[in-house]
Amino acid sequence: MCIVACVLFSSISLQAMTRQSFADQPAEAKTVASPVTGSIWFDDDAGELIPVEVSDQQTDTDNRDSRWTGVSRNKAKPAPAAPAAGANGGFTIARLIGWLMLAGLLVGIVSLLAWVFANSGFDFTPGNVEQSLLTGEQLDRQTRQRMEHLPEALRDTSVNPRAQAERLMESGQYNEAVIYLYGHQLLLLDRVHWLRLARGKTNSRYVRETKRSQPDAGNRLQQTVSAFERAYFGRHEISKVEFLRLWQTNAVLEQEIQAADSVRKPGAA
Repeated sequence: MCIVACVLFSSISLQAMTRQSFADQPAEAKTVASPVTGSIWFDDDAGELIPVEVSDQQTDTDNRDSRWTGVSRNKAKPAPAAPAAGANGGFTIARLIGWLMLAGLLVGIVSLLAWVFANSGFDFTPGNVEQSLLTGEQLDRQTRQRMEHLPEALRDTSVNPRAQAERLMESGQYNEAVIYLYGHQLLLLDRVHWLRLARGKTNSRYVRETKRSQPDAGNRLQQTVSAFERAYFGRHEISKVEFLRLWQTNAVLEQEIQAADSVRKPGAA
């Protein structure tokens, strides 16, 4: 009990001494200076801090809801780059070389076409087509192609039919000569469109087509066809007199074809 009493007495004495020490201090020591005193954030007259008003500015992008990009639609597009000075103007060495290459290409194409036409065997001069069949020895490519449509016995493309018929006539081979004579007349009539060569057509069909285009020419062709069929299919001998008569008839037919306008009558169907 004595110990407890001593402790209580000591505590009461210490508190009394502390109150006395604070009471003895001057009034200035009781006021603590504020760290913001004298700044723009402290009101000296009111003795308090000045409240700062903060406004909430909410900003957003135009493409927040976009799935692809957040770039603003209002963003100004960059101006197109100005073309380099002198890119389209002026006469440069590269442009000169390009024009020279183009000119060389055109000259080459024209030369190639001229060579092809010169070596193709086609003759575009009026009247010379028939002359190649009448007097020439070598057939042009177009004539050889047309001869492929002749009857099988007349498809010898290695010789001119008329020239071969004349040689056989001079040697007395009239049965063979009439074959080439018939082929010669078919080619001439096809060239002036008085008939149309085609595989599978019969001799009588050719005669009918020619008679529809030119009756006189059709009658002359009929004489040659009759002699050809007797010699080739019937194995009958063609006499010299008969062949000379056919040869004279062929000369008249050639004159008619030379004088005819090849486009005036388009020929048989």
